[in-house]
Amino acid sequence: MSFNSEIKDQITENIPKKDCCKQAMSAGFELLPFEQKCQKDIGCYLRGVFLRCGNVSSPERNFMLSLTFPDEQSLENTAELLDSLGLTANRTKRRGKPVLYYKASESIEDFLSYIGATKAALDVINAKIMSDVRNNVNRICNAETANLERMARAAAEQREAILTIQQYGAMHNLPSELREIAELRLANPDMSLSQLLPLLREPVSKSGLNHRFKKLQDIAQTLKSNS
Repeated sequence: MSFNSEIKDQITENIPKKDCCKQAMSAGFELLPFEQKCQKDIGCYLRGVFLRCGNVSSPERNFMLSLTFPDEQSLENTAELLDSLGLTANRTKRRGKPVLYYKASESIEDFLSYIGATKAALDVINAKIMSDVRNNVNRICNAETANLERMARAAAEQREAILTIQQYGAMHNLPSELREIAELRLANPDMSLSQLLPLLREPVSKSGLNHRFKKLQDIAQTLKSNS
């Protein structure tokens, strides 16, 4: 069952008790002119309009609540009611039919709450929260994956530079601090800079260690250029 169908089933189960409210809900479904007899009638009328014209897309996709009408007059009648409640909706046309819609989750929650679909509004809130959590987890995972890829690429470039220096027999010419990190990188090809730091004989910052690796890469490039 779709997200929209679940919400409409919830609304259908919540039938008004008063006769005037039942009539207002039926009038909304038939898109007849609204006539108010009690304070709850307008909410019941809009509930009927939603059951006839409404659609709520899943928060996991392009979250939206829309009301698609068969004619402009039906849209204008409904828009006037929504405006009077402070629930002004956006307008568009879809396949030649006039549409009122909300894209902000808060507006969707307010609309559903007003038409008496409190459980549906809570479902929307929960679904939006879960969607946001999943999106945040995905963003974090993607960022971590990208960071790991950058670290692996940098470590591979450092190792390649050191192997070049070895190939040219220039390891013994390196200053002691560069020779130390060169040997550490060869012995630990997959370690990050943070993991290498505790292995150094003398303390150095992460940026300082990175700077030393840059020097090794410059030396390797110079050796290749002069060969």
